[in-house]
Amino acid sequence: MNEIGKALLGIVLGSCLCLAAKGKPNVVLIVSEDHALSSFGAYQGRFAELKPTPELDKLASGGTLFMQAFCSNAMPAPGMATLLTGKMSHANGVLEEGDKFNGSQPSLPKLLQEAGYSTALFGKWGLGTEPEGFDHWEILADENEFYNPLFWSPTGKTRFEGYATDVITDLCLQWMQARKTDEKPFFMMIQFNASRQPWMPAIRHVSLYDDVLLPEPENLFDDLKRRAPPSRYQEMEIGNNLDLFYDLFSPKPDGWKPAEALSSNLVAQKNVLRMNEEQSSAWRLAWRPQNEALGRESLDLESLVRWKYQRFAKNYLRCLKGIDENVGRILSSLAPTDGSQNLIAYTANHGRFVGEHGWFGTHWMYEESMKIPLILYGTTLAGPARKIVKSSLAQDIDVAPTLLSALRVPVPQAMNGKSLLPLLERNASSDEQNASAPWRSALYFHHHSFPEEQMVPRHYGVRTASLKLIHYYQFDEWELFDLAKDPEESLNLYENEAYQKRISGLRTQLSALKNQYSDGTDPSVMPEEWRRIFRGPDARKNDQENAP
Repeated sequence: MNEIGKALLGIVLGSCLCLAAKGKPNVVLIVSEDHALSSFGAYQGRFAELKPTPELDKLASGGTLFMQAFCSNAMPAPGMATLLTGKMSHANGVLEEGDKFNGSQPSLPKLLQEAGYSTALFGKWGLGTEPEGFDHWEILADENEFYNPLFWSPTGKTRFEGYATDVITDLCLQWMQARKTDEKPFFMMIQFNASRQPWMPAIRHVSLYDDVLLPEPENLFDDLKRRAPPSRYQEMEIGNNLDLFYDLFSPKPDGWKPAEALSSNLVAQKNVLRMNEEQSSAWRLAWRPQNEALGRESLDLESLVRWKYQRFAKNYLRCLKGIDENVGRILSSLAPTDGSQNLIAYTANHGRFVGEHGWFGTHWMYEESMKIPLILYGTTLAGPARKIVKSSLAQDIDVAPTLLSALRVPVPQAMNGKSLLPLLERNASSDEQNASAPWRSALYFHHHSFPEEQMVPRHYGVRTASLKLIHYYQFDEWELFDLAKDPEESLNLYENEAYQKRISGLRTQLSALKNQYSDGTDPSVMPEEWRRIFRGPDARKNDQENAP
């Protein structure tokens, strides 16, 4: 693909995302699940030297890159609902996985429909209801299908052969090709699922990075002793919770039966068993050398963690490579050959730990999980081609209001977010100059689900430019991190005398944000017996029968 600047000649993001003189632009919102900043070249994370996202980096090079963008609830379905509505989880009704989305509420696609846009959705949906507000949609019937996936549309279900990321893009391109004569502008939303566990890359990428030793995070072997207790009772440790067979494609254990895999939630094995002969053969062949080498070794616990980290992190990057390539395909198809204009947004529903603290999961208010990529690229009348918003705090609730404002569509008062356009109107240096009077002084975050797959307790908190206060209210436990001094969030300062005045102010601020967003969630401490159960050795075993 040609570089974005050439492919989208004349389309730059400058001082604002206002409408071009020649009419309404097409709008494309691309969402990837679990996109960690460490794996995004433009954010100069730990893997930047590998250039893992060249197409997305091109997009960032001609648009606005938000360095401090965050989610408000680090779970997949809640993240999708928030992007659609511009509202916090408690306000849009999707607080955790399995909650069904209320499609009757105002949403970005419905508002754009009313404004004269054709609307379409492709890829993952995961909200338990039929999509509303979309004229056309083709969504994964099962978000855990990565090979030969089944898609659901208004006309029924169809299974496509191939890798899901490629298929999603094929469907996008077919839809755009079919409507070339349509004079209406379009809004297209795409959500890729490949970067979710168990991280199954395309066959063409299975051997990518085989000759590379990925850099480890400094805290890969974090003992978590300087944090509050919740971090020590999670179930997202690379050493203890990533399975060699079920998650990392090592040889089958003795006694494994395919029929059992088909009847249980063994995602990777279900995908392997659904592969055609050519796919299956290439898949097995790609893993064989490393798996055989592993079988010949007798690794101690530390060495095994390192081996698991390399396999997991490489597979994660391989999945993102597939997404990046397909983003490039989509952007190429948007090249304006007829003077048309495009407004493009790229983001994620939440981040992910890629070895930090020895973890592979998400759901926390910690930086790796809470931070998300956010790129805006679109039409303008004047201004620079590139902008980096370094310090101003942005959030997922802002995406819908921003796109609506850019298109001069009224933003409903019920949306919790606000348009980011004022940040784009500042000159290159004003973002840093306004630190004393920031555009937004603090962010609110709330994880609503416990017990759940990764056993992350319910918590809410406030994040400012330099401090983060977290309350695990069911256990009445608190954490405070000084982000300026401790960006890895390794030392809980809640009991530190020197911070008590600031803690008091943050608690007041947290209460104010909870009221501002009308979060009526019950923050009561659970009974002592309940708390003992979930801190004991059988916590995970007893989670269902003892859940509140």
